[in-house]
Amino acid sequence: MIRLELCTDHLDPDTREAILEVIYEELRIGPGMVTADGDFELLLRKCGESSEDAPYFKINDALFAHVTADRVRQLVRARKRR
Repeated sequence: MIRLELCTDHLDPDTREAILEVIYEELRIGPGMVTADGDFELLLRKCGESSEDAPYFKINDALFAHVTADRVRQLVRARKRR
């Protein structure tokens, strides 16, 4: 299972909603949910990272900084193809 974590530290509400919307469009899941096929899980977490590189998005143990909704879409799509 691929664990997706949207780090809530230093995350403004508009960016949060845009990222969650992209994840829902791509995977049809919201926070705390797992896809029907069991391949993806989405969590909202405090990651304890600094504000200078926020927002952050984690895929398993890989941390991505300065993410946008479009970047999250790219990251998720790349993992869907595997």
